[in-house]
Amino acid sequence: AGALAKSYEEAGGRVRWHGKPFPSVYDSCLRLLDIADRSRILAVGDSLRTDIAGASGAGIDSLLIAGGIHAEEFGTTGGRTPDLGRVQAALRESSYDPVGVAWSLCW
Repeated sequence: AGALAKSYEEAGGRVRWHGKPFPSVYDSCLRLLDIADRSRILAVGDSLRTDIAGASGAGIDSLLIAGGIHAEEFGTTGGRTPDLGRVQAALRESSYDPVGVAWSLCW
């Protein structure tokens, strides 16, 4: 959906962006949950570009799940634990600073 919206916008169309990584989606969720104190929230996600970037932009702490979309980049394929050097390199390149990194999340 993002690529289509971007193409439409570039063609002169008006797009209302709402969703990760835009802060408005976090603002809406916090308002619906009646939570004013963002320090009580931890955003959990596997994408640096959307999940971690969105949390950072909204002033919310985040936990990066290394076994998701970046699994190959982080060396976590085949059930291996993340290669910390690869994760740190990606974080330096992205300039995001999640409070932690986990291989997976089981609910």
